[in-house]
Amino acid sequence: MRKTNLKEMYIVRYADDFRIFCRTKTVAERTKIAITQWLSERLKLEVSKEKTRLVNVKKCYSEFLGLKIKVHPKGGKKVVKSHISYKQLTAKRKALVEQIKRIRNPRPEKGQLGEIFLFNKMVMRIQNYYRKKGRKLTPAERTRYGKSAMLRYLADEPIYPIGYVQHKFARCTSNQAPVEAIDKIKLKLLRQPLFGRSLEYANNRISLYFAQKEQYAVTGEKFTSTDEIHCHHKIPKSQGGTDDYQNLILITATVHKLIHANNTKTI
Repeated sequence: MRKTNLKEMYIVRYADDFRIFCRTKTVAERTKIAITQWLSERLKLEVSKEKTRLVNVKKCYSEFLGLKIKVHPKGGKKVVKSHISYKQLTAKRKALVEQIKRIRNPRPEKGQLGEIFLFNKMVMRIQNYYRKKGRKLTPAERTRYGKSAMLRYLADEPIYPIGYVQHKFARCTSNQAPVEAIDKIKLKLLRQPLFGRSLEYANNRISLYFAQKEQYAVTGEKFTSTDEIHCHHKIPKSQGGTDDYQNLILITATVHKLIHANNTKTI
């Protein structure tokens, strides 16, 4: 892939916080502009100007999830050096000092023993978050991710690596359709353009297709054509309704027309 015109980069994400690592400053600058525009213009998401910035990790630390990381040379290679971030260190130290004061002057409802237990719990919570290893993997986790070098831990819990995919040959049993057979309705629904609609609407519409077991609500008929599949807002958008999953339902075109009809003759 390095021989193509694609820009080489690595992304590490947790919830809405992420870091993108690039080879050069030029690529990083272009990537920052492209991603900022995509998030703000396409996805309509607010981008933090304070946190969205370029950092040379060879010279400066970059903070992420309470850690500060930096690259430094070691044995002819470059390795990552990580520590608890200054902001988190200050906050954790302050919290522990306050708890020590409570041990000396315990609150009546907890007593000195209770305050000591609370202090120990705070210490263990910090150690569990910042230590490298976590709990023992279950047999299923060990089978799927045990050999992956991408597995990470956070608060003692393993974070499954999305990039670690093991290929498996698909097999067709007597009660299964052939692998080559594609559900044309599903495919057409996925490719159907939704002009002016949100991504949330598009994703939830597909989810409802499976959640309703390929049946229309109200009538219970099976889906036969995408032309008949109408996605109805239970609370209309004009009345404050959203594209949330709970506010959508798949019905036939006829039922949809009946719901919105206010003319007696039409009804």
